[in-house]
Amino acid sequence: MGKGKTRTSRGNRGFTLFELMVVILLLGFVFFLTLPNFREILEPRDAKRAVLQFAGSLKYAQSQAATTKQRHRLNVNLNENTFWISLEGEKNSFVPDPSPMGKPGYLPSGVIFLDLVYPERDKVRDGAGYVEFSPTGWAEECAIHLRRGEQEVFTVFIHPLGGKVEVVAGYADRWAG
Repeated sequence: MGKGKTRTSRGNRGFTLFELMVVILLLGFVFFLTLPNFREILEPRDAKRAVLQFAGSLKYAQSQAATTKQRHRLNVNLNENTFWISLEGEKNSFVPDPSPMGKPGYLPSGVIFLDLVYPERDKVRDGAGYVEFSPTGWAEECAIHLRRGEQEVFTVFIHPLGGKVEVVAGYADRWAG
């Protein structure tokens, strides 16, 4: 090799700063477009999934009441769209369940509680309500309505015998009359 000549090869040239910035910008744009899809994986936005998770909390409260032989409640705050499990403490008071289920759970964005309907009490449309589960397996009969947007509505029925939980599409009220 002679003096003053540098050895370059087109294949080993590398990328310029401009080319790297364009690639990073394109990757950022693709990530930005797919971000809502990742969000749905991380936090459920699907109304059916939210209703089924809520129904799972009801089943948990029922099974804990039967297992521990203590009354349990699934509490619902309609204003904040939260729910949590509590258990009977001293003097007929209820305290949060010490498990993670005792902490408030939130419905996903866009899914709200409409009301709680009891055959023996007034309908709860505002504030707080609860469904009680006895140590013998009985549950307070109730229907809980949830909605996503204007179109998707679900009814969760809690049957008294055994605390069976039933989920149906639409706004159903078995005690209207």
